Amino acid sequence: MSKARPKTRGIVSAAVSAAMLGTMLAGCAATAPESENSELEFWGWNPAYEKVVDLWNSSHDQQVKFETTASGGDGGYTKMQAAVKAGNAPCLAQVGNESVPTLTVDGSLVDISEEIDQYRDGFPDSAWAAMGVGEGIYGVPVDIAPLALFYRTDVYEKFGVTPATTWEQFAADSAKVHAADPNVYLSSFAPAITYQIAGFVQQAGGTWYSSENDQWKVSMNGAETKDVAAYWQKMMDEDLTKVTDPETPEWFAAVQDGTIASYVAPVWWVTVLEGAAAGSSGKWRVAPMPNVDDDTVSTGTAGGSATSVLTGCDDVQGAVDFANWMSTDDGALEILIEDAASFPAATNGTGLGSLSEPLEFYGGQKVYEVFADAAPTINPNWQFGPANAETGSAYADAMKPVLDGTRTMAEGLDIAQASLVDALTTKGLSVTE
Repeated sequence: MSKARPKTRGIVSAAVSAAMLGTMLAGCAATAPESENSELEFWGWNPAYEKVVDLWNSSHDQQVKFETTASGGDGGYTKMQAAVKAGNAPCLAQVGNESVPTLTVDGSLVDISEEIDQYRDGFPDSAWAAMGVGEGIYGVPVDIAPLALFYRTDVYEKFGVTPATTWEQFAADSAKVHAADPNVYLSSFAPAITYQIAGFVQQAGGTWYSSENDQWKVSMNGAETKDVAAYWQKMMDEDLTKVTDPETPEWFAAVQDGTIASYVAPVWWVTVLEGAAAGSSGKWRVAPMPNVDDDTVSTGTAGGSATSVLTGCDDVQGAVDFANWMSTDDGALEILIEDAASFPAATNGTGLGSLSEPLEFYGGQKVYEVFADAAPTINPNWQFGPANAETGSAYADAMKPVLDGTRTMAEGLDIAQASLVDALTTKGLSVTE
């Protein structure tokens, strides 16, 4: 039963741990422990996971049974949490990186830092950082989503600019292009869209959360975030970026006609752009996102997922062994790449299958090589927090007045910080600033 007991180091509160331990002990009294070769249950919503599980089952004694659930935000996490409380949760579950801390704090996930130790070298530091809460590790990375600059070669060539290597150069190029044609912008920016600025803050070395012992430090208005906000505030004030929400029909129309000529986006946007802007095929390329300065090479991310072990699992090591296999086996990764457009977190997976092929939409460029080069430079300082929904709403609500000029982004960050601290305190978490 020792493997089933949740480890309670650091940020996971003693009260939650005690409650979960009671649930687990009750479950153990009712059922016999599984043997090391017993069937492991696995819940998730990725359409390729069932095929991956079939591949594992064809060559391993210990079998895995996959059950498709609703995606996490559409009820999948609620189902997992309820199963943990009832003592009948599966051993394994798909979890988005942004939700790992939330599910950890409520006692749903097991700290696998000991079981995973032998597998650490197969992933970049940033991938493990996304799995961490306090001193614990609460998932095996599956896929990541490094950012890069998507740009229109025809527009860039027309105005005599090249992909900027620094944000300072990007601002200067934006001014040059917009002065030559006021209808054309090198970028768009939505001040109330959380994931867009979060990636820039991560690149700059900032984070909105950190955890130590039993406390969460909240830093939504930290120095790096203020610097990023000041940059985009100036871009908006000087009309050097198109202020609009991304990925709307109107936005894609502007992307397709070249009046928005570039955009920083994650790796999964490769297929999104191809599907939504087919009329501009052959005109797009991908370059590394601009850096903070000439001496820094860093990027941010927008997405990613893990395979986590749920509280109550009787074979934690067996579950971790499967999870690592799924994230590192060439055959498993090729299924995830081809059937689910995943970009592997494991270093051995970023050049497999179609990830090594030139893409016609991008003028024959092997665009995934850009993301493979970016993956090791994802800044590992970023940590997601224990209240993902509250984080998004605190930021978005505080930034909406920026759109009509009644509030600056700097003012919005201070308001968002106060709102987020209140929200976490209300949830019963220990918070510091």
